[in-house]
Amino acid sequence: MNIKIHSEIKINKEYEDYIKEKIEKLKKFMFDDSGYVEFYIKKDGPLFLTEIYLHSKNLKIFLKEKGNDLNKSVEILFDRTKGKLRKTHDKIINK
Repeated sequence: MNIKIHSEIKINKEYEDYIKEKIEKLKKFMFDDSGYVEFYIKKDGPLFLTEIYLHSKNLKIFLKEKGNDLNKSVEILFDRTKGKLRKTHDKIINK
């Protein structure tokens, strides 16, 4: 799986590795490993906007989160993404 991180603000290497590690944990809910993930960090006035695009053969998910704190915004986004993937995964498995 190809992972791309785009950021309008300066983030250090450790934080980028942390985001990649969180994305790697989401792979267990995806059915094929041929897709890619794009993660965006943007600044919208005083707020941070985080977005994630998951693209694979049978799955396309886009989620975004806005908040005052970058770390909290990233955590909430990953929690929502994990829930969405789990729900999609369970729906396909139960068919």
